[in-house]
Amino acid sequence: LQNFSSLFAPFHFVIILNSILLALLTALLCLLIAYPLAHFIVFRGGRYKTTFLFFLIVPFWTNFLLHVYAWFFVLEREGFLNNFIIALGVVKEPIHFLNSLFAIVLMMVYCYLPFMVLPIFSALERFDHYLLEVSHDLGATKRQTFFNVMLPLTFPSIKAGFFLVLIPAFGEFIIPELVGGDKHYFVGNAVSHYLLGET
Repeated sequence: LQNFSSLFAPFHFVIILNSILLALLTALLCLLIAYPLAHFIVFRGGRYKTTFLFFLIVPFWTNFLLHVYAWFFVLEREGFLNNFIIALGVVKEPIHFLNSLFAIVLMMVYCYLPFMVLPIFSALERFDHYLLEVSHDLGATKRQTFFNVMLPLTFPSIKAGFFLVLIPAFGEFIIPELVGGDKHYFVGNAVSHYLLGET
């Protein structure tokens, strides 16, 4: 049982806690972006719904590592993001975005966003639009209709999308390894370290 005793070392608890917080933050940010996006596609997309979904999914037809390396050109000191905020006058000197928690979270949200959008889109697509008219006729505001009608009916899909993001985000190791450098250590990094170290 000596191998199991090392699992409960304080260092491992910190890693697990950091991974849980990262996964929760990623899932929450994906939810905050995905629900309005899916709502817009369903209720405002019209005949272009399929086109919007196509543009959402088509980047993921390419290799995952290409996505990660592409973001290096966006986040580096002379990259697009720094040039953009300097041109806006937000900062005067470039910001070091790479090897930071910001870069990790940004990449995680970018990579896992479709896993949140698609279940919510599917639920909103099947949503009975007449319920909105009924709610309006009964005197409910748009806010009341959303929180009392639409949100409860789409909650199962929200929960499904949340766990579709949360579970793989908890064990993610490629993004923290490549974008975060050696400053941040998570469960996926620990597992890969032990496995590769033993081999």
